[in-house]
Amino acid sequence: MSKQSSLDKYFGKRKENNDVDKLAKRSRIENQNIITQSNTVANDSSDLINNGTTTDIQSIEDNSITSSTSISSNIGKRSYKPSYTQKFPWLLYESNTGGFCQICRNYWKPNTPLFRDMDQKTKGVFTSIAFTNWKKALGDNGKLMKHSRSLYHLMAIDNDTFRHQEGSVLQQIVTVSETQKKENRDRLSDLLDCCYFLFKNELPHTTMYDPLLQLIGRLDHSSKLADFFQNCKKNSTYNSTTSVTEFLESTNEILEQNILNKIRQSRFISIMSDEGTDINRHGNLCICIRYCDQMTGVPCESYVSLLHLKNKDAESIFNSIVTDLQKKNINLNKIRFVSFDGAAVFSGIHNGVAARFRDAFNTAILFIYCRAHLLQLAVISAAEDSPDVSRSLSALKSLVNFINRSSVRLILFENIQDIFRNQHIKLIQPGDTRWLSNSLAIRSLLQSYQSLLITLESIYNENNEDSAEALGLYNILSNEGTAFILHTLQPILDTLATLSKSIQTKAADFKQLQDFLTSTLLRLEQLKDYNSDDYVAIIETIQKLSLNSSTIRISRSSISNLELNVSEVFSTKVLPFIENVINNIQSRFEHSTLNLLNCFMIFDMENLNDNKDYGDEEIRTIQQHYASDIDESIIYEWKTFRTYLLAKKNGGKLMTQREICIKLVQDGMLKEIYPQLSLAAEIFLVAPISTATVERNFSTMNRILTKLRNQLTIQHVDQLMRISIEGEDTLNEEIKEEIINYWKKLKPRRLAV
Repeated sequence: MSKQSSLDKYFGKRKENNDVDKLAKRSRIENQNIITQSNTVANDSSDLINNGTTTDIQSIEDNSITSSTSISSNIGKRSYKPSYTQKFPWLLYESNTGGFCQICRNYWKPNTPLFRDMDQKTKGVFTSIAFTNWKKALGDNGKLMKHSRSLYHLMAIDNDTFRHQEGSVLQQIVTVSETQKKENRDRLSDLLDCCYFLFKNELPHTTMYDPLLQLIGRLDHSSKLADFFQNCKKNSTYNSTTSVTEFLESTNEILEQNILNKIRQSRFISIMSDEGTDINRHGNLCICIRYCDQMTGVPCESYVSLLHLKNKDAESIFNSIVTDLQKKNINLNKIRFVSFDGAAVFSGIHNGVAARFRDAFNTAILFIYCRAHLLQLAVISAAEDSPDVSRSLSALKSLVNFINRSSVRLILFENIQDIFRNQHIKLIQPGDTRWLSNSLAIRSLLQSYQSLLITLESIYNENNEDSAEALGLYNILSNEGTAFILHTLQPILDTLATLSKSIQTKAADFKQLQDFLTSTLLRLEQLKDYNSDDYVAIIETIQKLSLNSSTIRISRSSISNLELNVSEVFSTKVLPFIENVINNIQSRFEHSTLNLLNCFMIFDMENLNDNKDYGDEEIRTIQQHYASDIDESIIYEWKTFRTYLLAKKNGGKLMTQREICIKLVQDGMLKEIYPQLSLAAEIFLVAPISTATVERNFSTMNRILTKLRNQLTIQHVDQLMRISIEGEDTLNEEIKEEIINYWKKLKPRRLAV
């Protein structure tokens, strides 16, 4: 009986425990369902943190804890207390699991920006992994307090608050938090930096953009770009050709508007233009504008447009320039100078482009012949009038073609340079239209003169089809008279090259041009003296070359060099060439335009004196020519300003003409006190002396529009040229913000920025 009683008691107790376990299990399932529903409601209404929800969850948890604790003692004592949720309303406790942050768990999803960083640093605790270390829960350094203060928790709260303020579920779907917007904007800024690198360095942007992003992504250890692309929609990843093209258009728009705003603010401008042909054989017109920055007073030359020309007559070119500048809202009545090359279509007195500008807008407009072109024409004309010099330059062209057009001959030439332990010199082809090319060609020839003689001898001794041409060139180079002429051309052409470089600088003005021109003519006068040190060194070099040449033996024939008296060669061949150069420069550079601009020399302190009428005549000339711009009060302003300059000079504070004009133009006291003189100074500063800027822009076009990129449209070439020429090396944050804002407005964006 006792055993039966024990069995009945045992099975009765077991049944009771099973019933209790089932009840506890059902209670926990119901509680979890209620919690899940509560979370869902919180997500839909974006009202997760409120008293009602917290009270409900707390009540559910209290019931769950009470029932489970009282039903089964096997579960053990709980470390979680309801007071934790009262102190930290975000804490959600799940029985037999642990605590979660209901705000973070709802916000941090795998597709949320920075999720990977959050998951890596927090190990997923409170979001995907329950918190169970209740012993370290409380206190200022407790886990609960640390989570409340963490960056990722605060980001989740910001998102939740934002969604709560927006109200509707639809707005919550299409709108993201300001934090995420900033993150998106930062990533777009990174993409823009990549695009700008390609634009600025004239690299193929459509083909290299995606590979560059992949490289940057591999170097980005924070994986921010990778997360950004992962979170973007498949059809809006922003690493496509369309995206980089939109970035190109946006960047160009901001840069162009910044330039145009400065041009519009200036009071006077000058137009510089030229036409050229691209690799597709299309005629293009490049337009630049010279103006003064009104803040600094410094003259600037900016690229404005590249236009496709269907016709190259004066009317078509004029209409193209006017139409384009009017579209850009540039006031053409501000034009005071137009600068082109010497082609008749531009410089024609009656129907040229310059004449059309003068007739259409202002009779005070002056045409300035590009001084760099004039200098090149002066050298070419002087050479044509000196047959021996012309033949020497022609022989130089033939020599360069002979060596460079064959890889075998070129390698032989380089090997011989190695024997002499000379640096490899690349022979340069002289050209009539390329500035400085004659000087560079002569220099490269003289640096490798001996190597060239031996190269020609070796080619001749090979007894092949090139032997005859090699023999002819050898005869020319080994001729003492020709060698002397070629060597004397170097100091002459180097002097002219220095003048050409000074003309081509953007900062140059006509006062500087006059100084450079004077020094050049003085140097050429020195070179007319046969006894100068330059020719002593040249004669020594020629004698060494003659000695070396006498040791060369050519087996097939004997070549005799005509030995001439070098002094006779100088007086009959070199000296007339120098005189022709001087005469050509003086005749071509003297012009009525230069006479007017010379009136501004009165601003030069070196010329300033205490005569009571100093500069009065020049000021009247300036006022009469620009009567529509400057009134007669400039005469009274000049009398006062002349006293100001004398005081500065007597005090030892000398300023150049350029510095004085800049001070009159820039924002400041002098501009307000002498408004008419300020206008005159600005007119002087905007006068261009060459179209070198336009020529450099064509060089930029040729670097961008290559054989591999010949499908670029004229619009995109124009945009790429502007960024390459006018853009800074790197974009600052202010410019990037403007570009992104413009890009955002181009069309509706899925990405919130």
